[in-house]
Amino acid sequence: MAIDAHLAYCAGCDRKVRVIVNPRVAEERREPGPQDLICLEHGVQCTGDLCPLFDVPSQEMKERYKDLIERARERLGGE
Repeated sequence: MAIDAHLAYCAGCDRKVRVIVNPRVAEERREPGPQDLICLEHGVQCTGDLCPLFDVPSQEMKERYKDLIERARERLGGE
């Protein structure tokens, strides 16, 4: 699973952060939607209840990141 990270400015952190499109999008051969965007630095300096970059609750962003990590571990364990 190759991850192509991009930099985006986050007003909450006042700096550029690494973001990705969930690799599942490529596997499913579809266009990404807002629900597929993941901040790789979520929680590092986030202090609010809402991710200012993607306008989603912080808990939802945590779940997206957790899902990404679990899928990566499954793939590594299966190879």
